[in-house]
Amino acid sequence: LMNIEVINACRAVRRYIDRVKNGDSPKNSWEEEVIAEIWERLCCYAPFDLSERKPEAITDIDSLEKQCELLEGLDERALKNEFVRVASMLPNYDDDPIAVVILPGDHGNTSVNERQNGVVGTSMFGNILIQINPLVRDYERWLEYVFAHEYHHTVWGNYWYVLHGGELRNTLIDFLMTDGEADCFAMEMYPDLKPQWLFTMSETDIERLWKDKYIDKAMDTGVDYEAYMFGNEEMGIPWCAGYAIGYMLVRRYLTSARKFAVDILELKPEFIRNRLADMQPQQ
Repeated sequence: LMNIEVINACRAVRRYIDRVKNGDSPKNSWEEEVIAEIWERLCCYAPFDLSERKPEAITDIDSLEKQCELLEGLDERALKNEFVRVASMLPNYDDDPIAVVILPGDHGNTSVNERQNGVVGTSMFGNILIQINPLVRDYERWLEYVFAHEYHHTVWGNYWYVLHGGELRNTLIDFLMTDGEADCFAMEMYPDLKPQWLFTMSETDIERLWKDKYIDKAMDTGVDYEAYMFGNEEMGIPWCAGYAIGYMLVRRYLTSARKFAVDILELKPEFIRNRLADMQPQQ
């Protein structure tokens, strides 16, 4: 079985809370108590510095205390069992243990609270950081979905970066492809969930956006990743449009090929890339 360790960081967060209440700097206290506790473990497999991914200090102490009270009640054994179940559907290609760090989220981040059910995750080249706001309804179910998405990134990245390096070109279609595959896998694991970042727009609107904004740049490198994946109003790209487009393209490919997301992980990115880039809007 996959060796998965669930690390609840609330003990470190409690130390941070105590220091801030005693008048210490939130920034320094967060770095010394929370980041120092989790960062080396999260980044132990990373080939380069990931400092830009560090979660920022949470200064709403009242809500942070309430979050800790709830997160300290997490059934970590049940959570680990569910993570292992997901991992058993997509085994990794090495025996390195995976750490899943659970950290409270920023209660003031209304976008995450309202659009992502209070849960956001990051893959750290093998380990996973998941920030959760347990004050948001149904966060437990979305915690599992986000793990599945980030775990797919972990397996995919290990296979194509570590074992078979040089296959990626960092084109726009590469970005769409990797997140599209991750969401397809997570949706196969949790088919009753409907992420807003995939289903806010209609299929027709997603097709139009692909045709108008993306298809001509599909094979380009150096595109504005943040804009094309997460959205940019000034460019006419809606919130998380890249995720919706990537999911649509990969799902259509899986349907036409009669495959599941686990079936295509070992297909060369070039093979998938070319087929997705050639997809035209349905008539």
